Amino acid sequence: MNQMISTRTFFPEEDLRVVHCIQGRIRVRCSGFSKVILNPDYVEAHVASFPGITKVRLNLYAGSLIVRHDRLEDIFAQLVHALNTLPVESFTAASNRGEPITRIAVGTHLLMAAATPFLPSLLQMHVAFSVGIPILWEGLKNLFSHGISAKSLDGFSAGLCLVLKNYPAVAVIGFMRILGDFLKQRNDIRSNELLVKLFRSRRKAVWVERDGVEVEISFDCVRCGDIAVFGAGELVAVDGEVVGGSAVVNKSMITGESIPVCLEIGGHAVSGSVVESGRLRVRADKVGAETSMSRINRFLEQAIQDKSLPELKGDRLADKLVPVTLGLSGATYALTGDLSRTASMASIDYVCSVKFPACFSVKSSIYAAARSGMLLAGGRPLDAFAKVDTVVFDKTGTLTRNLMQVTDVAPFGNRDSLEVLNLAARIEQHYEHPLAKAVVQEALSQGLQLSPVSDVEFVVSKGIRAMADGHEILVGSRGFVLQYCAPECPDIDRRADQLRSQGKIVLYVARGGEVIGLVAMRDTLRPESSEVIAELKRTGIKKVVVLTGDHCTTASRLKERLDGIDELHWELAPEDKASIVQDLKAQGAVVAVVGDGVNDAPALIAADLGICMGHGGELARLSAQAVIMNNDLRSICAARSIALRQHRILDHCYRQGAVVNTSLFALASAGLLAPLASTVLHNLNTFGLVGYSMFRAGRLESSKA
Repeated sequence: MNQMISTRTFFPEEDLRVVHCIQGRIRVRCSGFSKVILNPDYVEAHVASFPGITKVRLNLYAGSLIVRHDRLEDIFAQLVHALNTLPVESFTAASNRGEPITRIAVGTHLLMAAATPFLPSLLQMHVAFSVGIPILWEGLKNLFSHGISAKSLDGFSAGLCLVLKNYPAVAVIGFMRILGDFLKQRNDIRSNELLVKLFRSRRKAVWVERDGVEVEISFDCVRCGDIAVFGAGELVAVDGEVVGGSAVVNKSMITGESIPVCLEIGGHAVSGSVVESGRLRVRADKVGAETSMSRINRFLEQAIQDKSLPELKGDRLADKLVPVTLGLSGATYALTGDLSRTASMASIDYVCSVKFPACFSVKSSIYAAARSGMLLAGGRPLDAFAKVDTVVFDKTGTLTRNLMQVTDVAPFGNRDSLEVLNLAARIEQHYEHPLAKAVVQEALSQGLQLSPVSDVEFVVSKGIRAMADGHEILVGSRGFVLQYCAPECPDIDRRADQLRSQGKIVLYVARGGEVIGLVAMRDTLRPESSEVIAELKRTGIKKVVVLTGDHCTTASRLKERLDGIDELHWELAPEDKASIVQDLKAQGAVVAVVGDGVNDAPALIAADLGICMGHGGELARLSAQAVIMNNDLRSICAARSIALRQHRILDHCYRQGAVVNTSLFALASAGLLAPLASTVLHNLNTFGLVGYSMFRAGRLESSKA
């Protein structure tokens, strides 16, 4: 849930104290930071999403918030506002990243590990006990709370070395522990930069009624009492009572209900729900930070908490391997009675080489994908990318460019072409589809004034109805318009067929039950479309399918212009697209769907992996598990390459870790490795694998790599 709550009780302005302030940096302290459970990841991402703020660090242990900014004059007021509008995740999902580890702390432990062998015995003991006792204590606590685990094994190993007075080995164990925690923390911080991008992805405007007409205003300008209007595919942005219209609304983002509900006059609309069909007029009772839901994208918490299958597998396998290490150590002691050999055995385990490479490489891969333009909702979409063998593309706005161009306006009767264009644009300005944007852009380029309309109703994948100047206006497909109009004349049919034969998309415009003209436009293929399809097939994709709602004549031209398409389906409704995806899955295919509009949402949900273009509608983005932030289809190939590479990395780490650790176990059991040597060699192998996995996974290399 992405609910926003008021936090003035925890962070009142009078309790926020500026501790340090210089140009571009401010540090504030508040006792509220220690009074409630906070997830620093969400707090930092939320505060960093405000304009002018570049970097945020919350130190719960010091009770302070450090913020870097672009020399904002009102930075303190910004922080007060940010803390008063924290999302509920900040309070319900406590982070376990622990106290920040500095480079100074890592350097200090390194110095102690390097110097301990050369210190007098008494100083060696002091260093070893100061380092080893916390590890031993943490291992004991973990043993009683979580059973046998990697931490309890570390505690056992450190305890044995203390008993044996092998103080240099204890210092090395301490250094390796803090270095591992430091690297993990740095990796998490880098990966959590994705959260900031998601928090900044906010709804920019809302349609509200002013003086009887609908106008588009900034979300920040919506006030209690305003009548906000929401159509099909839109995210409800306010809480309030429904005062007009009816709609089928999906509340799964809020309540978890999988079945959409019908809202009518008198019902209560909740922000964060999605209008699937119909239209609502809502009197705003709560706006902005006071609404029940923030408008953050669905996969915010997944981006931090959702683990990939390799990570889950690594965690489970690691837990199973700890008893193996303890068992081998116990068997060695039982057979030899040599406590030193036992300590050497306990210093080696399979856990680290299994668990850490998976954790580090998955997050590094997600970060690499983000730098390539693909934002993934956690580790599982990364797994899905590697398994996909069928890619389904929506045509308009996906394989073709988002900005289409109007090529023809054909009026009928005594109408003027500008009259037809103006009427169509007045209706289409309420819709975010590429076709609608093209009509509006053409009208504006002609200098036309787009007067407001009322009672706008979307019929997904078909058209729009509205009232303008006392007449019912229809803009959409032939079948949609002729449901409400007199039979079409042969001249209109012939003209429409002629335009379609040129590969153009045709919209019908009707007023008062009569077709008054046609608006034709051409979509331009994305320059990278052919390259992307060819590259996907090179990486193992078996089938490429294209879905479109276009007329069959228009759709067939696409196959002539684009190589590599295995199947093409046309004149599809949203449910038809989802049905085709389900049929492909029933045939055993692992399907990824790439789309951008409201009509793609059912297919995105039905797919094993839903990918939405960055310019896609709100419903499409909420339905997807991955978003192409740069609107470049080549990001799909990059993400696919990164996912395949991720599997190769883990396979290599598992094999090398097994070989090296087995060899070390054999040497230690034979008495050929002292505890210090075992500790050093085992950890060098672990950090070598972690470094390899992070470096390889984080690289931005071509898909051939």
